[in-house]
This record gives sequence, structure tokens and C-alpha cells, in this order.
Amino acid sequence: MLKDKMIRVRLYKSYHEQRPLSFVGKCVVFNDCWVAVTGRVIMVTRSSKTGVQIDDKLSQHVIPRDSIESIRVLPDDFDINAITVTTEGQQLVIPIKGTQPCFIGEIGEG
Repeated sequence: MLKDKMIRVRLYKSYHEQRPLSFVGKCVVFNDCWVAVTGRVIMVTRSSKTGVQIDDKLSQHVIPRDSIESIRVLPDDFDINAITVTTEGQQLVIPIKGTQPCFIGEIGEG
């Protein structure tokens, strides 16, 4: 269903102080137990001027389905090499041309 689609996977926070993590990239495998994504990790952090830290290089990630809070399907033409994060009120979002921005986290959450 999601295989070969561009997605954003947001993980549950296990404890209050944990920094919110999202994976943005191409879904390689999707099954009942896990999701495999080739992409970048975006971590909400207070120590960055932009409010997030984005991996410099693409990498492969296998994510257990139990740890996934939400999955957002992105347009097929989403450019994984040019991710930008902006703010809308208190929210950190990835602007998506022609549709609703993709939520990453809230300012100060990390």
C-alpha cells in the first residue's frame, strides 16, 4: 500500500523529555510489523536556530510499527534532498507545494 511512496513517519515519544523524531523518505517495505524507509531523520531540538536537526545524508531505517504515531503520505515529486522546515504559529512544518504542510513538531518540544 505505501511501498514506493514518499512518506513522513512520526514516532511516539516514550517519555516526556524525549526529542520528537520523524523519518522522511521513500517507503521501501511496509508490512504488519515494521516499515523500512530510505531517507532522512528530522529531530526537533532547542539547540538549533531552525528548531530541527536534519540528517545530512540519506540512510536506511527499519521502524517497528508499534513505535509509529502517524504516517503522512507526501507527493511523489517531494525532493528529499531539499527539505526545508518553517513555522506556522507554534508548529514546525515542512511546506508541501499545493497541499497542507506536513507537521513535524512544536517549537520548544525538543
